[in-house]
Amino acid sequence: MTLAAAIFDLDGTLVDTMPLHYEAYRRTFAEHGLALAEAAFYAHIGGVAAEAIPKFLLACGALTPPPPVAQLHARKKAHVAELIASTEIMVLPAADVLHLLAGRVPVALASSGARAGVEAILARLHWSALFDVVITGDETPRGKPAPDPFLLAAGKLGVAPADCLVFEDTNDGVAAARAAGMRVFDVRRAAAPERGHGPPPVPAA
Repeated sequence: MTLAAAIFDLDGTLVDTMPLHYEAYRRTFAEHGLALAEAAFYAHIGGVAAEAIPKFLLACGALTPPPPVAQLHARKKAHVAELIASTEIMVLPAADVLHLLAGRVPVALASSGARAGVEAILARLHWSALFDVVITGDETPRGKPAPDPFLLAAGKLGVAPADCLVFEDTNDGVAAARAAGMRVFDVRRAAAPERGHGPPPVPAA
């Protein structure tokens, strides 16, 4: 087995900040009189914001024309920045693998999150130097399960997709890695469930 590079997802794989993102979206939608249920959030999260927010709006049953997606996303990012700065960030066990591989093989991060939020988390945890490449949802027109984020990461690392190992925690992320022609380790298979959200595991290739 040739391992030319490792690519990590962020939320749910290395850290658990999804509750912070839910709270940020909940506050944003509440400002417009919309109630975003936690179950609806976790059912539709995973892709880039431009894909996820319309799904959240449908789940809220918004009948009147809602604010533009870009406006909602900007407000959500402001809320999440406040939460990241003031709330403890839960680090997950896969972070041990990150520290083991960083400096030994090229390492990339491929997250669906906005760059400002991703960089704030990395800075807060002093992880910025661990990654050779950071890909965020701002840089790819299609989010997971499309392979775009992982293919962009491999291209910037200068390695063949088949020689990359991806660490993921969602069905969409696993599907994206497979579609990119990469091997994938589903971190949900290595730990007992600790949270009451998210889809069941998908067997990894």
